[in-house]
Amino acid sequence: MKKTLLLLICLIGISSSNLWAQKENQRRRQHFAPDAPIVKIVNMSQLPYIVNTAVEIGVFEALDGKSLTVKEITEALKTRQSVTNALLIVLDAADLLDFNHGKYSLSPAAASSLVESADGNKIDWLSKNVVSGTGPMEDLKASLTGKLERPQPHHGAGSAWSQKEWLIASKKRVKEGRQTAPEFIESLPEFDNFRKMIDFAGSIGYYSFPLLDKNPKLKAYVYDLPNVCEIGREVQKDEKNYDRATFCGFDMRNNDPIGEGYDLFFVSNVLYGQRSKEELVDFFKKANKAMVKGGVLVSNHWTNNRRNDGYLSFTISTLQQSLHGRPVHFIQENILKEALKEAGFDNFTVKITNKEAANPVLLIAARKVK
Repeated sequence: MKKTLLLLICLIGISSSNLWAQKENQRRRQHFAPDAPIVKIVNMSQLPYIVNTAVEIGVFEALDGKSLTVKEITEALKTRQSVTNALLIVLDAADLLDFNHGKYSLSPAAASSLVESADGNKIDWLSKNVVSGTGPMEDLKASLTGKLERPQPHHGAGSAWSQKEWLIASKKRVKEGRQTAPEFIESLPEFDNFRKMIDFAGSIGYYSFPLLDKNPKLKAYVYDLPNVCEIGREVQKDEKNYDRATFCGFDMRNNDPIGEGYDLFFVSNVLYGQRSKEELVDFFKKANKAMVKGGVLVSNHWTNNRRNDGYLSFTISTLQQSLHGRPVHFIQENILKEALKEAGFDNFTVKITNKEAANPVLLIAARKVK
């Protein structure tokens, strides 16, 4: 009986010890959880340098207790918007910022570790554990603050995107490959009723001609830079539906007119340079004004996939490219939808291709409702 009682007491003691240990571990996890991403990043290639640069230019202090848009952050820091935008995306991917409804705010990890007023902040610890940036990333701070020579525009009359050889090669690649965007548009219930479409910044009409093949009553108006349109007329003149395609030279940066009465407004891979929610709303309002009631706007752009294992590396690569003028080449689905709704569109049809990639292709059809 005594042995049984002694064994029972021991079991109770062990159980109590285990319970205490579980509670202590839980308490420690809760205490250290906010700091975990900060400790972890020192072993992550270029990320420590990127985060330390963000500390030095004041990103985390600017967001302390606030939620701000990219434009507001840029104005507060007096930095270049395109590079700042790419930097913020990396910090979001690293769980140091939260991004909701077009605004950034500090994550719990950043609020407790990267703001000077935070008890036990890790700013000094981080700076002591950072190796200086090398290669393209060494220009990060200079590019952000404008001390690096201003990058050349990624698009424009002098870029590869407007050169005849490149455009001809692209036409061949598009023809030989599967054209997901035209297939998506052809699947819409309104497709057979489309009569007038605009291919906005449509280069030489890669996507317009497949649609003209499928809808004999459709006419396409391809808007792009004047020199691109000249090449389009030359390169596409032998296409069988050339008589139903009109090339219209314009410059979107000058707010040139784009016509009206469209029941299909197609915009593909051109909005990355104005990807903030405010800029997107402004663009979609102009598109809305050029369309008939019930018309369909189709957006064909890359989006992002945070669940992809390589997503953080992808954002760092995007940041490197931004240092020399390339805008961020993806737009979040929720931001596109919010901007479209604010501009008078709704009733979405959505298709995502290559879903597992870090930057899958997102196709959205939105109807003009007001």
